[in-house]
Amino acid sequence: MKTLRTKAKRPGTKSPGAADELDEVFVAVARHFGLLAEPTRLKILHAICREERSVTMIVAETGATQTNASRHLALLRDAGVVSRRRVGNIAYYRVVDPEFVEMCRNVCVQIAGRIDARAPLKRELLEFAASH
Repeated sequence: MKTLRTKAKRPGTKSPGAADELDEVFVAVARHFGLLAEPTRLKILHAICREERSVTMIVAETGATQTNASRHLALLRDAGVVSRRRVGNIAYYRVVDPEFVEMCRNVCVQIAGRIDARAPLKRELLEFAASH
């Protein structure tokens, strides 16, 4: 007759169920941070974090092409970060997830804090953070 042997559980290890739940959370967090991994998306969020803007206004402020801006806006919309409103042929975008923008702002301020204080980028980001 065979005896079943089980491995002794090491202290501090989690059961498979807990690990699966954490995997789901880590995947969702990675997707969220992935949205911040593109400078154009950061510029777009910066452009629309205070008020709704048309794609034309976003293009003018970010320097992106209309095609590129529209592609990034679609990704942000699909992720639930921004929403779109159409008036005739004009599409307007606004932020619908203020926590995402706050997370983005916090990361930008932390990184800007590592840049030389004389750099215009740091001053602009810190002023931006202070105004919200």
